Amino acid sequence: MSLHHNLKYLCSFYPSIAEICRGIGINRQQFNRYLNGDNCPRSYNMRQICDYFGLSKAELSLPHDQFVSLVNSRADGNTQALHHPFSSHISQLSEQNIEMFEPYLGYYYEYYYSMSSPGNILKGLVCIERKQGGIYHQRTERLTAEGEFGQTSYCKYQGMSFFLNDRIFLVDYESLTQNEIVETILFPSFQHRVSLLEGMKIGVAASGARTPMSTKVVFEYLGKNIDVLKALKKCSLYASDSESISANIRSKL
Repeated sequence: MSLHHNLKYLCSFYPSIAEICRGIGINRQQFNRYLNGDNCPRSYNMRQICDYFGLSKAELSLPHDQFVSLVNSRADGNTQALHHPFSSHISQLSEQNIEMFEPYLGYYYEYYYSMSSPGNILKGLVCIERKQGGIYHQRTERLTAEGEFGQTSYCKYQGMSFFLNDRIFLVDYESLTQNEIVETILFPSFQHRVSLLEGMKIGVAASGARTPMSTKVVFEYLGKNIDVLKALKKCSLYASDSESISANIRSKL
């Protein structure tokens, strides 16, 4: 079977086997058995390995010569990603203090003064989760004013989260229009349970001028298992004095 030869070839694109094992979430000794051809991965581990390298089980099991040709032919796909000069830096950052994120995984309401609708508070939904050896998040904004029943539009941001030197960094981009990158920096919670996280957000206004702006932001922790649709219905654009937003949160913005 060519599996162990194919795995070795994939590993040659990475700085270390340890980095790959952390990314997959697999024991180093077990992975070495796969590389040496002593064992074949069971279904779950095979799925994790395939997801990490962006390949199917059938592709990973091809005869070695065919596999090398397949990988080398993907100039606009996996090979490009494997050769990307910045990928090792991202991996190194994402692996730092990854266990520190455990109390912060889950869903949040996000509050900040809108950059494109001055004087109004935007309430969105954020999900922070651990997968494929890193911490990733999605932010969803429901763009409709409180009490209005017109057309509703959404902004969806996808990104990576980092815990570096006692600060939480969320870097994401607007995945529908692909016209904005946003950075959010939060103070971690120093209490036993995560409740509110405060910080700053940097982005651009959605207006024609696309003015770079910054604003205070508050994350309100909801838990790891919630009714997402119900939570999204409460996301909207609110007046600064709206009773739908607690006085405590308004005072922090």
